[in-house]
Amino acid sequence: MNYEKSIVLYDGSGCVLRSPDADDALEIIHHLRITSDETGFMARYGDEITMTPEDETNYLRSVKENPRALMIAAFVDGVLAANSGFNPAAPMEKYRLRAEFGISVKRAFWGRGVGSALLEANIEAARSAGYGQLELEVVTDNVRGIALYEKFGFQIYGTRPKSFAYRDGTYAAEHLMMLEL
Repeated sequence: MNYEKSIVLYDGSGCVLRSPDADDALEIIHHLRITSDETGFMARYGDEITMTPEDETNYLRSVKENPRALMIAAFVDGVLAANSGFNPAAPMEKYRLRAEFGISVKRAFWGRGVGSALLEANIEAARSAGYGQLELEVVTDNVRGIALYEKFGFQIYGTRPKSFAYRDGTYAAEHLMMLEL
C-alpha cells in the first residue's frame, strides 16, 4: 500500500507523510538505529539493526506491493523524523481482521504532533484495508506513548510481565493495546 500527504505540525513546521521507497532504505536503517538507542522502549538495541540496504529495499518494495500492509515515514523539513506502519497479524484467514502497528519517533521530534499525525494516518489506512482492529505492544513505563494511543481510542487488554530483558539485568513489562476499527 502507498501513502502520501503533506501536513503542518503543532509548531508550524511542514511535514510530509509518505511511504518510503528504495532510495530511503539507508535512511530508514539509520533512523531505526537512532530511535532504538534513544530509548529503552523499542524492541531492539541499535546494534541489533543488522539488515542491509538491499534487505530494506526489498522489504520496502514488498510493503508497497501488499494491499494489507503500510509503512509511512514522516519527513520534517526533509529530515526523517519518524517511521510507522502496520502489517497483518498473521497470514491465515482467521486473523484477517487483525493488524499489528508500530512507530518510532526521534526524540528531537517528540511533542510536535508527528506521532499523532502518523497514528491518524495509519488508523485511516487500516480501516480502508478492511481491518477490524489495530494492535500494539507498549512498555508500561512509556507514559507518553500510552497517552498517545489512548488519545486515539486504544485500550489496554492485557499486560505481559518481563516482556523485555535489558542488558543491565532489569526487566520491563508491556501492555497489549487494541483499537477496534
